[in-house]
Amino acid sequence: MSETNEQPDETRDESAQGEPAVESPVHEQEFARLRDERDNLEQQLQRTLADTANMRRRQKQEMDESRRRALEGLTQELLPVLDTFSMALSAADNDTADAKSIVEGVKMVRTLLAGVLERHGLVEIPAAGQPFDPLRHEAVAVEPDANVPEGQVLRVLQTGYLLGGRVVRHSRVVVAGPADPNPNQEN
Repeated sequence: MSETNEQPDETRDESAQGEPAVESPVHEQEFARLRDERDNLEQQLQRTLADTANMRRRQKQEMDESRRRALEGLTQELLPVLDTFSMALSAADNDTADAKSIVEGVKMVRTLLAGVLERHGLVEIPAAGQPFDPLRHEAVAVEPDANVPEGQVLRVLQTGYLLGGRVVRHSRVVVAGPADPNPNQEN
């Protein structure tokens, strides 16, 4: 009976210590697994950061290239305008040139330039005879006028422009104010 109930000495020593010797390698295995998982996550993070940096660099290069192409295209379209200016100046230097031909040349240059800018989305802001709109017009003066409703644009001093629906320059205008109640009376 002593043989069946007795435990070997090794087993008694393990139970006296509180932890069986078999679990120690399990902890080491779990620690190794967690360390490997951490290393894998760090590598993934480094790859993701490198991918993000590469993507930003590519986007910047593409934006720079896009700007360069747009500027190059605009320049190509503006070169005929520059050529026409040169021809107009040459005509003005000529002793036989008359004022009418010079004015025609300048009008031609303006038409060419306006056409190029319109193709790129630049549009004049309508102002003369329109109600004053502070989002599109800048009032530089108010003048009384009995023939025009108050708040309507009388004159345009500087044309305003929209580019892609956004104001790039407000129209500078003179706006009709209240009519003078006693126009014949002096102050």
